[in-house]
Amino acid sequence: MSEFTHIVVGGGSAGSALAFRLATNHPAEKILLLEAGGRDWSPFIHVPAAIIKAMGNPSLDWLHMAEPDASRNGKVDLWPAGKVLGGSSSINGMLYVRGQARDYDKWAENGCTGWSYDELLPIFQRLERTTIGDETVRGRTGPVHVDRLRTTHPLAHVFVDAAKESGIPFNEDYNGVSQLGVAYSQVTQSRGWRYHAARAYLWPGKKPSNLKIITNAMVTSLAFEGSRCTGVHYQKGNAQKAAKASASVTLSAGTLSTPKILMLSGIGPEADLRSHGIEVRRDAPGVGQNLQEHPEGMVSIEVNQSTFNTEINSWKIAIHAVNWLLFGRGPATSPYPHAVAFTKSDAAQDFADIQVQLGPYAFSFDENGVIPHDKPAISAAVNIAYPKTRGTVRLNSNDPFVAPKITHNLFDNEDDLVKLTEGCKSVRRILSGPAFAPHRIAERLPGDDVQSDDEWADFLRKTAFLGYHVVGTCRMGFDDEAVVTPDLKVKGVDGLRVADASIMPELISGNTNATALMIGEKAADLITA
Repeated sequence: MSEFTHIVVGGGSAGSALAFRLATNHPAEKILLLEAGGRDWSPFIHVPAAIIKAMGNPSLDWLHMAEPDASRNGKVDLWPAGKVLGGSSSINGMLYVRGQARDYDKWAENGCTGWSYDELLPIFQRLERTTIGDETVRGRTGPVHVDRLRTTHPLAHVFVDAAKESGIPFNEDYNGVSQLGVAYSQVTQSRGWRYHAARAYLWPGKKPSNLKIITNAMVTSLAFEGSRCTGVHYQKGNAQKAAKASASVTLSAGTLSTPKILMLSGIGPEADLRSHGIEVRRDAPGVGQNLQEHPEGMVSIEVNQSTFNTEINSWKIAIHAVNWLLFGRGPATSPYPHAVAFTKSDAAQDFADIQVQLGPYAFSFDENGVIPHDKPAISAAVNIAYPKTRGTVRLNSNDPFVAPKITHNLFDNEDDLVKLTEGCKSVRRILSGPAFAPHRIAERLPGDDVQSDDEWADFLRKTAFLGYHVVGTCRMGFDDEAVVTPDLKVKGVDGLRVADASIMPELISGNTNATALMIGEKAADLITA
């Protein structure tokens, strides 16, 4: 059995950051990082526009399928999760969003001491490398490159103008002092290439020599001596292996897989574990509860000029590939959003609760992933920041290689549907405004036949999709349902922590990758302390 000081399970955003910091902070100690996926060699990772080939790709994505959604006519969703070093940061949309100060202050006010915005700001600064914004709140020398898009579609500028016409102020830096307003996207890229967590922390020249990385290593259970977690059991190829940790084991396998590993190891809801023949080590009813996701709707118009969904599906793709490879510019550098807006559903609020992402693309989602539209069009994805709906992650089997059971009805809470409807209506007004008049041909989604609230509700129940910002299944807190304490220790178990988006008590306003990176960095500080 191999022996290490610390073991980190999962090489995604949080796990990459945590493993790097542990190894850097403790050069005399041995750190092991286990990643169930493979190495991050695929070109679909590094070319930003190739997200449509990365997400839904079985070599890069775990392709989790949820239970039928009763609130959306039984729709079955694909819940992506990165199956590769770098985790979901290797296949995501690259939009970098910290969230609002109030998001973290609310965590702290509810008992998660040490997690207020002022306490987390130095960690966000430590991980960032960007020229954007004020250096008093943004990072300049960190490992994660955050940049503007190298090529911005002209209609993104029109969207910014149209949003300002509608009364939304321009915001130079939505990751700065205030999130409110319309802005140009900030992305985890460098010179037009994706800058995922593995590239930031683990690539040659960055990986500390005392950090060992093993890929294609599926953790099947945790090892214990009495009440203390002392290591892990994992499978690599056909071989069963084990590794021991003298100081700590940290699960950073992600919101869907971390609770699965806990439950397979006997930590979870007692009745559920017994139903699968698993010996109960600790009855922890909160494991797998509190699943949260941003519900999204789409408003789209067809336009009279070329958009990137048509560019990348034409003979021009070869030219764009060369432009990207040689100069780091052109449509191949583009993720989905070119402009974003964070707006208020109620003018009396002083914070944003609606996010809009405008892209020079038109596409749809199904169980196979992302499907591009065949005509020039732009689309605005709209989500509500703080949904009330909650779901669960449970075991389908005691077999570690069987996917978990994901149950989440996107509109279980009617308020979420009502608020998303209002957000989509506001975006329709923006796309119908004077700034777009020279460019707009017709509304593609939802279409002129959708006008009343009932028609909007029917449209969204048929077409709404996931934001892919899944969090919350190992919630941090002090109450009986909380899975980990604010120092990220699993309650009732020694030597075991969780550090990934599963610990988030509530969703933040925006995409969650920046927060996951911060959680990994914060965990390293806590383990050091």
